[in-house]
Amino acid sequence: MGADAGALRLGGPNLRMGFVETTGSMPPKKTVVTERENEFMPNEKVAVIGAAGHVGLGLTLSIADAGHQVFGIDINQSAIDTVNRGEIPFVEEGAAQMLARVLANGRLTMTADFSVIANCSVIIVILGTPIDENLNPVVAPLHNLFRSIRPHLRNGQMIVLRSTVSSGTTDSIRGTLERETQWRVGANLFLVYAPERVVQGKSLVEIRSLPQIIGAYDRLSFHTAEKFFSTFVENRCLHVTPCEAELAKLMCNMARYTAFAVANEFYLIADQYQANVHRIFDACGYDYPRFTVPSPGANVSGPCLFKDGFFLAQGFPFPELILNSFKINESMPVHIFRKIQLHREIRKVGVLGLTFKSGSDDTRYSLSFKLKKLIEAAGCDAACIDPYLPKYKDFSQLRGCDAVVLMTPHAEFANLNSLAEIVDNGRCLYVDIWGFWPAMRGKSANGCFYGGEIPQHSATAEPHAATEVVAVSTR
Repeated sequence: MGADAGALRLGGPNLRMGFVETTGSMPPKKTVVTERENEFMPNEKVAVIGAAGHVGLGLTLSIADAGHQVFGIDINQSAIDTVNRGEIPFVEEGAAQMLARVLANGRLTMTADFSVIANCSVIIVILGTPIDENLNPVVAPLHNLFRSIRPHLRNGQMIVLRSTVSSGTTDSIRGTLERETQWRVGANLFLVYAPERVVQGKSLVEIRSLPQIIGAYDRLSFHTAEKFFSTFVENRCLHVTPCEAELAKLMCNMARYTAFAVANEFYLIADQYQANVHRIFDACGYDYPRFTVPSPGANVSGPCLFKDGFFLAQGFPFPELILNSFKINESMPVHIFRKIQLHREIRKVGVLGLTFKSGSDDTRYSLSFKLKKLIEAAGCDAACIDPYLPKYKDFSQLRGCDAVVLMTPHAEFANLNSLAEIVDNGRCLYVDIWGFWPAMRGKSANGCFYGGEIPQHSATAEPHAATEVVAVSTR
């Protein structure tokens, strides 16, 4: 059959595909796209499942802003209504302006109706993938999703799996698709795993600027996905296998997580010798290219870092590095509170920052709440402050604190003198294991100092890459 005799068009008129005859019991109508005469152009119909989440919304906006017709699908009707009103439900730089554009030009439709998938050439899946009470990955919802959308799948569609998953998940999804549809992936359907690796809050910039890893089973599937991503990604697309792409996503996060664990362990070791870890790090890193350890962190967690190690280590016989990293980072609030208790009687403790990273309003898996529970369990009052959370914006709650702990280094906490004026207690103990406040970074007792030691007109802290818990986001 010639390419023009019955050419299948994927989405708009810019993607032409030829058919080849198939063998066996597969019906002729389930024939295979084998050549592409033109590249994707920005007028395809695209469905994004999980479009209202922290990862999904940024991608949805980016695709729509590139000129595609996007259907943002989500089961959270409240979030759908919020986006349709032109409001962004969380902090994301540049998102409000981009949302206004794509709503005004009609490129974005938010909906809870999965039937729109039938009219789309590209289907992107970004579901949250939690771990269960035994710390095992939960992937059943992904399989259930593909079973539920089976009536809406059409020959020639491309499915992009973007959820954070354990290795081998794309293979199992492939099996589910082929059993449910009787089609072959790579022939009648295209399936790739294309993880996101953006920093939450800056996703619109990084979706465009970062290389896109694409896990594909064959070159045709890779080129199909590459042509689509190239309509809104300015960097290269990199071809690996689906399993390699799954591992790449997890390894990106765990490389950062284990690096923070090393930094935190070094902090604890320095503490035993009454040494200042920041003076050590500054000396090690000065004009020396091979010391790249980040600063220690009080709040190294979040929805990615907390669980991705368990995805990566599942079934691996030597998981100690990842598991011990988890133990070290998760235990930092305990170490901090023990330091507070050693100094003197504490009745009121200020907790600076409740979100899991600076500049964000996302509190998922934040260790600040672990510290808060420890404070309250000891019969003390916890004065929690976070400029990104409406309930905790009142800085005056810090007045009279006996101790103040910097958990999340928001830029709004940069002026140490202003904070000390609010606290108004020269005997207040401050704990900053990040080394965020430059006036006390090298002068403190390994991150601990009293209010009376703070110099007048001390330098304002500046955000530093080493104090950022930068992790690849998940929904």
